[in-house]
Order: sequence, then structure tokens, then C-alpha cells
Amino acid sequence: MKQLKIAIVTFAVLIGLGACEDNAELVTVTPEDGSTLLEVDISTIELDRVNVTNPVITLVWDNASYSVQTPISYRLEFASDDTFTDPARSAVITSNSITLSVDEVNSFASSAGLPPFEWNNLFIRVASFLGSVPGSAATFSNAVSINILTYYNYPFVDHFLVGPASASGWNNNNNNAVMFRDANNPGRFEYTGLFNSGPLKFLELRGSWVPQYGEGEEGNLTYRAGENDDDPPAINNLESMDAGYYTFSVDVDRLTFTLLPYEETLPTPLNSLTVSGSALAGEATLTQYEVEGETFDEYIWYIPSVRLIPGEFTFTANGTDVWGGTTLFSGVATPSGGRIPVDIEDDYEIWFNSITGDYHLIPINLSQS
Repeated sequence: MKQLKIAIVTFAVLIGLGACEDNAELVTVTPEDGSTLLEVDISTIELDRVNVTNPVITLVWDNASYSVQTPISYRLEFASDDTFTDPARSAVITSNSITLSVDEVNSFASSAGLPPFEWNNLFIRVASFLGSVPGSAATFSNAVSINILTYYNYPFVDHFLVGPASASGWNNNNNNAVMFRDANNPGRFEYTGLFNSGPLKFLELRGSWVPQYGEGEEGNLTYRAGENDDDPPAINNLESMDAGYYTFSVDVDRLTFTLLPYEETLPTPLNSLTVSGSALAGEATLTQYEVEGETFDEYIWYIPSVRLIPGEFTFTANGTDVWGGTTLFSGVATPSGGRIPVDIEDDYEIWFNSITGDYHLIPINLSQS
């Protein structure tokens, strides 16, 4: 198929809507000027995962009309098949047009079941309905098909410890330890482990001081989003405490944190920890958390990089004890607790906390970390 480098692509189809003969809906799919399209023909879009906020598609349709005078609302549906068996749906729209960014289109395609890094058809249609409740006298446009290349939409932001209270000191790219994300609430993170006496912050990206979190005036977290924002004070609780084992819990949505001594009896340290299963070619060995060649915490285990493919895996402690979980990317492993799923091939960091059973996976090439 001949490929054209163009900035504007238009699809137009007339369909009947409602009970009136002149009730027609025009659906127009138009990548905007200056969009992030690379090479496209009249029905092909390659999504650029770098410039994800750029506009890529505009949908425009004629106002639907019904036999009664009432407000009309719309909703987009995206599907992997032309029968819309299990579509992804947008929020309710009260106008007759919408412009979607690269990331929004990619998210809808992913929710519709399109696999990443492959060319597939994405079917789009517009549902109109009376009032503001979807399904009230709903009618649909015809489907517009777009051949689209999607990327993997890693849905999480990771966080990393920094500061003298951590092993990395004031170095933002010194094997900074990951905070373990709550599988049921992605805004909550916790790290139970060894801390030094001293100040503490945490970062969203290794190697960058922004974004970062520190302590606000009223004892809550404060967020530094960009270089032009003020540098927040450090979390200073540990400066008045002895080095030891603490639980640092944060909620980045509510900007709250607690830092409390770990008062339970520490378990016997593991002698070894490995991962194995259908998600990797063979057994891989984790090591105790170290910085600059020295072990810092014998209860935190990690692999800096291991290739995983779609499948499952478990942890094996001391050569015999199998630990597992059921949630993607993070969770709590327990003895005989299931098999941890992997849904996308990539090189991964794997972290495991043998005090709490927390595990955390980072797809290295697909995340911003």
C-alpha cells in the first residue's frame, strides 16, 4: 500500500439516525495540523509514544435529531471488531465534536483489546441518546475503521527514595530503592526497611529532581512538578530518630504520609531468592539490595534487569519455599499465593520485600523510570 506523508486525513460517511428521513449524521475523522502522525495513508495512523499529549484525531458529527425536543448527548465507542462486541466507551459528550490526544487514542485502543506494537483495525462509532443517561433511545452511527499501530500504555507512576535517610544519599541516580505500590490503590506506596538517621524525599524519575515530593508546612507532602517550582523541604522525621527499620507510607493523591518504627519481630533473612515460570526463559536470581557494591538491606531483594514475556512467575525462597501473587506489576506475595502475571514483553526491574512480601515490577523500556 502506498504510504503518504500528510498532516490531514479525512473520513466522511452519511448515515441515518432516528425516525426522520432527514436525520443524518456525518462522522469525520481528522488528524489535526501539526499532529504526531509519522507515515499515514488515508486510513493508517502510527501513534508516537513520546509526544503523547499532542492531538491526533478529531471526530465531528452532525447533531442528531429526535421526534421530541430534548437535550441530546453523545458517547464514542471503540472496538476491535465491527460488531462492537466489547467496546471501550468515552465519557458523555454534549457537543458534536471532540479532539483526542495520542495517549487518549492509545488508551481507548488498549481498552478495546488491541495488542500493543501491532497494526490492527480500530473501529469507532458515535452513540447518541436522549438526555444525559446513556442508553435512552440510543442510536448509532456507522463504524469508521482506522488501521492503527499502538504502543504499550504503562498506567503507573513509580516512586524512588532519595536523601541521607536512604541508601542513595542526595544522589538521584544511585540505584534508588523503589517504593512498593498498593495493587488496589495506585496512589498509595509503602516501604518497610532499613533507614539511616537523616532527611528523606522521594522522586518519580531516577536521574531527575523533578517531579519530587517533600514535606509541606502542615506535615503533609508537598509536590514539586517542574524545574520552575520551589524545592520542597525534606521529610525530617528521621533526623531525630536512630537508624533502624521503619515503615514509610505515602498517599500521593491526598498528599499524606506516615513514618513509623517497625515494631514487629523481623523475620529470619532469606539465604536466596529466585524467580521462575513461563514468563522467563529460565530461573533468575535476585540479590540483596546494594548501593555502590555494598549491601544496604538484607530484607530487600531485586534484579536490575531481566527479560520477561507474557506469562506467569513465582518467587522461590531458600530453594524450596514458593511465594506468589495474582496482580500485575505490584502486590503482596504469600506462600503458595498464586502465580504473578506478566502481560507485556520487556526488560523488568523486579523488587521483593521479604519482611512484608511486597513485590514491584517496572517495565524498563515502557515506563518513564
